[in-house]
Amino acid sequence: MDEPMPKVLRLPGLVLAAVLALGLVASILTLVAPGGRALIAGSSLEALSSGALTAALSHRLTAQLPGGAMLARAARILDWLVLGDLGPAVRRGCPGWLFLREELDSHPAPALAMARRADLAARVAGQLNARGIALVVAVAPDKSRIARAALCGLARPAALADRLGHFEGLLAARGVATVDLAAALDGSSAADRYYRSDTHWNETGARLAADAIAKQIGAGGLAPPAIGAAVVRPGAEVERIGDLIRLAGLAEAPAWARPAGDRVATSTIVQPPLPGDDLLGDMPGPPVVVIGSSFSRNGNFIGFLSAALAVPVGDMARDGAGFDGAARAYFADPAFRETPPRVILWEIPERVIDAPAGPDERAWAGALTAGAP
Repeated sequence: MDEPMPKVLRLPGLVLAAVLALGLVASILTLVAPGGRALIAGSSLEALSSGALTAALSHRLTAQLPGGAMLARAARILDWLVLGDLGPAVRRGCPGWLFLREELDSHPAPALAMARRADLAARVAGQLNARGIALVVAVAPDKSRIARAALCGLARPAALADRLGHFEGLLAARGVATVDLAAALDGSSAADRYYRSDTHWNETGARLAADAIAKQIGAGGLAPPAIGAAVVRPGAEVERIGDLIRLAGLAEAPAWARPAGDRVATSTIVQPPLPGDDLLGDMPGPPVVVIGSSFSRNGNFIGFLSAALAVPVGDMARDGAGFDGAARAYFADPAFRETPPRVILWEIPERVIDAPAGPDERAWAGALTAGAP
């Protein structure tokens, strides 16, 4: 016979139940209001199945009702508990595994987009080479590519199978140095290379990627002289709420009312210090700089790359940078002109290499044709 719920847990449970009930009532009122009826009338079956309609209704709740943000959170919890719905941006794989829907999208004219980006990378590499700076490009494979054993029926389009290899081939044909991270990350335990509740690689995956990149830099004769060993200290295990839980709008839900996060022991990594200039008192910049996306900012990737190369590594990556965001920002930064590195690693998420270019990227491509990055 099950033991009764302890009294200390009853009140929060009752409060959440009341909020969920209020959220349900508010959702119904929103649906029957003129704006809600118009929203439903203009929606398709695809919008309903993709979660876009739920997201639109949640936005209407947040914007129009008193306490709308709280009610919207309650509605998200209710959607998850009753329907298993994670919103339009997140998809469920095997039990405990979440995936970014964007990884599963196909884009129009993917070959043209990849060719243009390979041309752009070649222009950047050529202009950097003229300044004595080496460029290495590393494409971070989709989680759904490497952890495919955890998809459990979640469909990844067949057209995406050759995307990564095709783009890397385009870069190689243009003389751009690349690193095959898919080969480094794949294997019998490939699912363990990525967080379950996050779209990024975990520390195991980040370390494998960093080691592969350091090996490639060394094999190409590009590695700067070692300065000192990085210190890696493991941390205590805690729950890590991944970005996919946040994208689903469930990060603030109680643990029992959301998907489980990852149990991780995040390492602390102390990079070797930069040597100063005793004569002039100047401090040089790091010999290696990473421009990239949120992949470079997860799993302690920068620290592991520093440890593998035994040199300080500069972090110029940006969350949400896509293909070009971090590169544009870094090349416009005075630090690039005043303390240029010996090697720049350009990390790019696979999911963006064949997506249509935005206006900023197109403008940058035009500027590169005429001058320096």
